[in-house]
Amino acid sequence: MNKKRLITLIILILSICLITAGIYFKTKHDEREKQREVYYKEQKERITLFLKYNTKKPNTIKNVDFTKIKVGPMGDVVFEGYINNNKDDDFVAYASPEWDYQFGGDLIESKRLSELLKPAHELKSPEEIKNELKQKERH
Repeated sequence: MNKKRLITLIILILSICLITAGIYFKTKHDEREKQREVYYKEQKERITLFLKYNTKKPNTIKNVDFTKIKVGPMGDVVFEGYINNNKDDDFVAYASPEWDYQFGGDLIESKRLSELLKPAHELKSPEEIKNELKQKERH
């Protein structure tokens, strides 16, 4: 009788430990997923700002659609998408470690998108654009 109680008690304790650990890891996983979604949203906004602001003619890019987000082998995040509902006007943008994993202007674009954007030496990073827009709001 004593052995049965001891075994039951051990099984009960192990079960409680396993359930607690499962809940803990599920909570941590959900928290990381939420942080990842916030990060992806911020990067999409930076990419959209960069594309819309750096066109030769204002208001050329009406919308930016994202088709794929993946993490590269070196930890960089790759965003694939297109502009103005035309899948031929596509791009690949990178949020890389050298920019503290923020999109800083690293972009591979289609020929048509290249024609819409300013020359490389005139392109402004998302940080420069944000600072410029803040200055305009003040005045």
